[in-house]
This record gives sequence, structure tokens and C-alpha cells, in this order.
Amino acid sequence: MTRSSSCCVVGLLFACIACRQPSQSAASSTAAVAISDALAHNMTGVYAGRYSKGMIRLFINYISGNTASGYNIHKGLRRNINGQVEQKGGQLLFVLKEPGGNPYDGTFYITLDTISQKMTGKWIPADTSKAHAGELNLSRVNEPEKDELEELITADWEGDLGKLSFSTGGTVDLEYHPNDDVSAQLMTVHGNYEHQGDTIRIEWQRNSRTPVLKMRLVQKPYVEGSDQVESQLPRLEGSGVKFTKNVAG
Repeated sequence: MTRSSSCCVVGLLFACIACRQPSQSAASSTAAVAISDALAHNMTGVYAGRYSKGMIRLFINYISGNTASGYNIHKGLRRNINGQVEQKGGQLLFVLKEPGGNPYDGTFYITLDTISQKMTGKWIPADTSKAHAGELNLSRVNEPEKDELEELITADWEGDLGKLSFSTGGTVDLEYHPNDDVSAQLMTVHGNYEHQGDTIRIEWQRNSRTPVLKMRLVQKPYVEGSDQVESQLPRLEGSGVKFTKNVAG
């Protein structure tokens, strides 16, 4: 090949490469749109609903630019989540990862509609041999005022299974002594709960203490007794169990 023909080939090669490179304006047009402070403020909050067939709560505490963080609670287990968010039209797209220190950690891929404030998407485990991916359907919720839950969360509820303690954040703990031996180490089972009217639905982490993992309890008020009938303290009943309010709690 002559020198002149070689130069022509090299020139054509560089021309083709240049054609395939995106222009500065094209590259910038595909960059993620930073979330405005006003939108970030409006979209932070609590989102609750279903993960696969169970309940889950997602707390989005922080959005700035294209960074987001918070935590989730599923069956009483709290895991921090951190990652990226970008805006596409009226939607926010999140990719939020759990820390990875738990064998059941994974990543949330979520679309949030900024008008309806509903989340859809899925969670994918980091280790598919430990867990399966699941669909998410969540809605923005307003946390109940403390006085709405005052009796539930300020009381110790005691029963044959142990002692129930509720929080305003949607978690519940069951504390008990194995074999009902008060000298044994106190054990705790964690769960999530939903409160609607006088009904409390609980989903427990896997355990050998509760008769079922999904429990429905009805909150019943104090009943004044009479000469023939003994007074009844406030109680929670359902799923074959009963917890009575500890009057000293």
C-alpha cells in the first residue's frame, strides 16, 4: 500500500470513529435530572403496602440531587437503604441498596408516581439462593398521631405467649422467656403491624413461639363488672391468643 493510500484509510477510520461518538449536547441530554428541593421535600416520607404477599414499610428520609436514602422494615427487620434517584417526567426512579451485611439483603428498583404518590417495582436479592425477588406495591401513608395509638403503644400487653410492645413506626416486639423460665435469657420476636380501627394485623419474623406468622388481633375496651360478672381489662384477642393490658404499664 502506498503512503498516500495509507493516509486515506487512516483518515476514513478516524472519521468513522468521530461519527459514532455522541456529541456534547447529546451526552448532556441523557444525564439524570437532579431532583428539585421542593419535590424532594414533598416525596420524602413513609410508604407502606405489600411486598410479595407480605407487608413492608419504606421510609424515604433523604433526597438531594440524585441521591436518596432511608430504611425499610419487613417482618420487624430494619435495613438501611441508599442509592440513586432520577426524575423522568412525573416519575421518580429509585435504585436503593441494602448494606449487604445480611444474607437476605438486596436492591429495590422502584418507580414513584409523584401525583398519586404510589410506588411500584421490585426487590431483588443479592443472593438468589437465599431469597426470591418480589413485587412491590406501596402508597404514601401519614403516620398516625401518637394519641390515636396511645393505649396501644404506651401499654404492655401480657399473655401466655409473652409481652407485646408496639411502636409508632409500625413495628412490634414479643418478649418471652424460653420454657416460661423467668431465670432464662429473655428472647424477642420482631414483627410489623397495621392498625385499622380496632383491628391490628401482625406479620412476625419466622419463629417457634407464635402459633401463626400472620396474626389478627381485635382491640377490646375495658368492661365494667357487676356482682355477677367480673370486670375485664382492655385486651387484644384473636388468632387463638389473648393479651391483656398491664394496668401498671
